[in-house]
Amino acid sequence: MVDAKENQCLHDSVPGPSMAKQSQAVIKIYLTSVLLVSAMVAAFTAFDYGEDFATNMIIGQSIGTTMFGAAVAVLFVLRRTGPFVQMAAAMAAMATGAVAGIFLGTLAAGKNVHLFFEPRKELFLEVIILSIITGFLFRYILTSQKRISDALAAIQHEKIKRLTIEKQVIETNLRLLQAQIEPHFLFNTLSNILTLLDTDLENGKLMLEDLTAYLRITLSKTREETTTLGQEIDMIRAYLNIFKIRMGDRLDFTIEVPGDLRHLRLPPMLIQPLVENAIEHGLEPKIEGGGIWVSARDQNGRLAIEVKDSGLCFHKNNHDWGVGLTNIRERLQALYDDRAALTFEENSPSGLTVTIEVPA
Repeated sequence: MVDAKENQCLHDSVPGPSMAKQSQAVIKIYLTSVLLVSAMVAAFTAFDYGEDFATNMIIGQSIGTTMFGAAVAVLFVLRRTGPFVQMAAAMAAMATGAVAGIFLGTLAAGKNVHLFFEPRKELFLEVIILSIITGFLFRYILTSQKRISDALAAIQHEKIKRLTIEKQVIETNLRLLQAQIEPHFLFNTLSNILTLLDTDLENGKLMLEDLTAYLRITLSKTREETTTLGQEIDMIRAYLNIFKIRMGDRLDFTIEVPGDLRHLRLPPMLIQPLVENAIEHGLEPKIEGGGIWVSARDQNGRLAIEVKDSGLCFHKNNHDWGVGLTNIRERLQALYDDRAALTFEENSPSGLTVTIEVPA
């Protein structure tokens, strides 16, 4: 749950439009107006309205530019006033800009203003009325775009808040996962150590050392958001050493991780659940046991981590495995979006291979 103060911080972190962005928006709107005027000129010329296409284009673009410039200037000056004041002032500015544009466009087209408009007195009024109507339409389009933009910004803001909350939930769950030590594993290991201290002192000491190393690495990562591949492998090696002593000849394991990959950072507790499931659901229930292989490789700029076992065949209805798989998949999706992958396939004649790929 995000409290009011955090909500306010999220709100304050959303920046307003910068001057550069405002300038880009004005340029974009002006280019849109140029295209709109060009389309109107082409349509009017097709219906024999006005002069030839070139003259109509020069006058039309002159009117559009002066109207646009006058409206932008007025809106900038009156930017702190209400929308109705801005609308009225913008309409007056565009009417004035239309008049100025007619004269400037006529001169730019090489025409004599008096001779050009003398036989076309109604043209002057028509252009002004048409310009005002076009200004209203253009203003409506801009207002609609502004509302759409504000709505998209609000949606983006809500999305950021939602993702922030989801990230906090994921981090909380991760810390709980990191801090949690499977009670059965811990109690069984301690019980085995007590037994071995009476019957096999050497192996009892080795198991105690591995348990200490495993706990040290696990507990040291409860406050970390990332770890290294080397730390994860060291923890897994201690974990497998414990089970090697417990299972004896029923367990063989191999870890193959190149030294130049050990420094690569990745989220903690991604590999350990895969190894734990391989032993608990694959190897321990199998009478003769089996082997487990953990490897990592650089695959075209991506880190591929593989956990392979020769235990019992993969059982899709196993609830614990399904929960663990879902947890890993959700974490990968939250942390890497679609840049990570989790795949698994059954081995022949038995066992399972699980592969995690993340950006290196």
